[in-house]
Amino acid sequence: MVYMVYQLESPDITTIIDYCEDLLKDEKIEVYDFGKRRDLVLHIYVDEDFASKSIEYKIFTFRDGELVDKTEDIYIDKLENELERINSYEDFGIL
Repeated sequence: MVYMVYQLESPDITTIIDYCEDLLKDEKIEVYDFGKRRDLVLHIYVDEDFASKSIEYKIFTFRDGELVDKTEDIYIDKLENELERINSYEDFGIL
């Protein structure tokens, strides 16, 4: 699948959520300079297999080009908590 990509640099969590609320199935968001150390890149997608009326998101977190965290099945009402968790990480291991 070819995605339309929205790139955000050092956004706050509210801005990321605003973009997610408008995200379509064939779009994704790349968030650069995320986290307390500004060393994370997030790739956020709408779950392509969602069957319910509630949209689910997938978040893949990279540091130095390595996948260090992934979450799936995140609903918009839990998105802020998940982004706060990722933002406040202490030490991700490499997946």
